[in-house]
Amino acid sequence: MAPASPDDEDAEFLTSEEKDFVRTLRQRFHEEFDSREANGRAYRCFFGAIALARILHAVDGNVEKACEWFQAFLRVISEAGVEDLIQDMIRRFEASGSHKIEASMLPHHDTVKDFYHAELHAPQLASSGDVIMYLPLIDQDKNGIMEHMDWDQWVTYSKAATILQCVELDSLSRSSGRIARIVLLVDVEGCSFETVINRTFLRAHRRDVVDCFQQKVAAEIVSKVYVVNVPWTIANLFTLCKTFVPAKFLQKVQVLSGDSLRDSSFVTECGGSEQIAALYATRMGLAANSSHKAHKELHHLDLWPEKDELELVAKLREKFADDLEKRTKSGRDWPCFFSDLALARVLRGNEGYFSESVNWFQNFLTKMDEFQVDDVVSSMTAKLNESAVDRGCMSMLPHASAIEKHFRCVFSAPRLTPAGDVIWYLPLGDFNRKSLVEEVDWAHWVEHLRAMIILRALEAYKLSAAQGRMAKCITIIDLHGSGTTTTGFPRVEEFDDRNQANLKFMRQIAIEVFGPAYVLNAPWVAVKAFNWFKALVPERFSQKLVLLDGDGTSNPDFLELVSESQLKHLLATRVGLVSGETDANSGETLVAAGDCFQRCRELRGGETIAWSFSVVAGDGDGWFGASDIEFSAVLWLHPEFAQDGQPDEPQEEDVVEALMVQASEGEISGKYTALRDSVITLRWSNEHSRMRSKGLRYRIDL
Repeated sequence: MAPASPDDEDAEFLTSEEKDFVRTLRQRFHEEFDSREANGRAYRCFFGAIALARILHAVDGNVEKACEWFQAFLRVISEAGVEDLIQDMIRRFEASGSHKIEASMLPHHDTVKDFYHAELHAPQLASSGDVIMYLPLIDQDKNGIMEHMDWDQWVTYSKAATILQCVELDSLSRSSGRIARIVLLVDVEGCSFETVINRTFLRAHRRDVVDCFQQKVAAEIVSKVYVVNVPWTIANLFTLCKTFVPAKFLQKVQVLSGDSLRDSSFVTECGGSEQIAALYATRMGLAANSSHKAHKELHHLDLWPEKDELELVAKLREKFADDLEKRTKSGRDWPCFFSDLALARVLRGNEGYFSESVNWFQNFLTKMDEFQVDDVVSSMTAKLNESAVDRGCMSMLPHASAIEKHFRCVFSAPRLTPAGDVIWYLPLGDFNRKSLVEEVDWAHWVEHLRAMIILRALEAYKLSAAQGRMAKCITIIDLHGSGTTTTGFPRVEEFDDRNQANLKFMRQIAIEVFGPAYVLNAPWVAVKAFNWFKALVPERFSQKLVLLDGDGTSNPDFLELVSESQLKHLLATRVGLVSGETDANSGETLVAAGDCFQRCRELRGGETIAWSFSVVAGDGDGWFGASDIEFSAVLWLHPEFAQDGQPDEPQEEDVVEALMVQASEGEISGKYTALRDSVITLRWSNEHSRMRSKGLRYRIDL
């Protein structure tokens, strides 16, 4: 049995289960505990019996998960500077001679107080005996912190606050004879949605404080969260989103409208109406008049960087002068990543915040080396230059022939948007993740996907340089045949979990290359819920994703962006790999009522395609008339396959105008010889029939 710790006498109030767990944890990590006891680093706020019992509650009593959590905690406090910060906070708390902590005890408080204010410990405890912390969001000037503070100072301040709260709660627990926690009172009075949500700040804070520190050192220190003075829109947004939030978290959160001073249970819990009113009176409005000088919504725009941005670009170059000089000398200063335009993308992707842009770019340089990205850039640059066009295609990517059996898309649509952006059509019904992970070497998939991201960045730079604007990639995600329902996109765990690293690579390497994504054929309920959500939030938070009814053909703005004829061509490229279809050149199929069957083929100049087909007579022909199908063949002169350096605008041409073919006509055949590189779509439509499916036999020869 593990030896008792000197602090056990102060924790006699713990349950037998909690005490057993404390002994188990001390036994499993006895070397760590012995070492810390010997050199005076067994801080009670983290290694005492009460602190250890908190871990058990944080993982719902699962001892093995608790041990995993503690192992991660040990790794965090072993990082440089963390133990010094713990010791500093303990000294400051003990020197205060008070059980009550204050923000003035924290490092860098004199700087932080101009941008952030919170009451860490209200005068009166909650009725439960817990500490009340008051957090007015109008006093969180996120823009000010990002623009005017050294980010490392904010990180240190935030980590120190968490440590100080752990120190205080441990002391209060021992004096009160119970495990004390925090009742968090979040006040959104006077806040706009933009005040509450600053995506760059929140992303950076979560990365450097929440995920890597707070969640790994503070176990179960919050008992309840009250959110008060909530505007109607945010209250409804919470109601909408709470179905996606873990139940354990929801149990702690209560969203209240108004100041809630008439809510007796809330008032009693939070120390009485006088204390609540006094807390409200401490609001200073630090964020009310905050302005972000670089925040001009430039991440919405496609403007070439102008004077203000170029000054920040120059500052970024100065910050990384040594790295950039080495790249220039070695010929690795790729314009798609290191030109002024590329660095402007870095700034826009971080909303113009210089400190966060530096953080992103430093991580980018590290990943360039770690993943040997320069080799991929060199290879994809050569392939794009050899093609004599300014756009990429799937055949340029490594292992394309093997992967296209499981994953198909139109990497770059023939026609750009009216503004000059490239369109990527991604039919998820042709993304068979299960068969891909089973039949394709995973290293080949990773290589393929990384090359795809690099090719997209190269393409974006070439288009931008030619147009004198910041060109991007517009993505069309088609859910037809993907199995998506109102509960979401079906998971394939053996693929999805491993693929997270590839998605992370994309975020770390490419920034502001992708524009809005349009989602087609989403479940009706999801479209309505999403459109309702969009009405509640500012445009800049919702513009990157647009859900459309059906296939988008009823949306005039979308048709203007894509062009109706091109959209039909893109939809025609679907095969249905997820449902087991293959892009075969011959076979027999059933064309469902109201649906169509299509085959797209790429043709080189001088190449001939021949086809033959017949409509199969059906059992119901005697009752409903002869089975019939409408056949047509449409040609696209596709710039991806142009042979000269100045490809023409894509043109659509009817090779076979729509004609109705009945089963009684037997086999119908035809052929076409391409005059130049192009794409032909053979289409058998049953859209005119809403009642019957039709059988079809077909053969295609190239």
